[in-house]
Amino acid sequence: MPADIIFRTDLPHGRCVGVRVPGANEQVDLGCLCDEERAYLVTLAPVRRPTWFAGRVALHMALFDIGLDRGAILATQRGAPELPVDVTGSISHKRTLAVALAAPRKNGISVGVDIEPVPAISSLGESGWDNRPDISSRVMTPDELAFLADVPERFRRREVILHFSLKEALYKAINPLIGRYVSFQEAVVLPAADGTVAVTLNLKKREGPFRVGARWTEMDGHLLTTAQVESAE
Repeated sequence: MPADIIFRTDLPHGRCVGVRVPGANEQVDLGCLCDEERAYLVTLAPVRRPTWFAGRVALHMALFDIGLDRGAILATQRGAPELPVDVTGSISHKRTLAVALAAPRKNGISVGVDIEPVPAISSLGESGWDNRPDISSRVMTPDELAFLADVPERFRRREVILHFSLKEALYKAINPLIGRYVSFQEAVVLPAADGTVAVTLNLKKREGPFRVGARWTEMDGHLLTTAQVESAE
């Protein structure tokens, strides 16, 4: 069957498309992939094929919508989508949903996207946390932890996951510009209720300067975050 499009929309940092991830034993129409992509897909472990397929389809659709779909999308050595020099794009996926963000690479911009399932408030225990480990101290900086302290306890898991997702999107966007792993402690993100985000970079190797933007919203039961990074020189 053809890919199921969940959403197709313009966001502040580019064109974004969401595609349903097919089930492990579900037959899909591979005709929407290029020959090189189909050849690569069969080399992947079966458990990885559905998300890789849905992610590539989503990115092709996003690129098509902005008139920049130009053939096979394989992967760089760091695992990011390998795109033409005049295009920037990013993919994220979870068990049931894959999303892609694409934009023209004007002025050297780079974009990133991430999705994370929204923690279900109703599933939280009396303490306000579910049975998953508390990752706040690993993901968040002291400034962010101070912000978290003012969040009602039953919403804190959601806030931690939102910070995690924003940093994932940010690091996907900045990686092509600096070519290294960036830790969670190298950026401070403070999201507001309207979807805007204040971002401060504290890169340990002093790269930059960069102009940075990030946004967040909710789509299909997921927190959807995007980031854009541009050299300020």
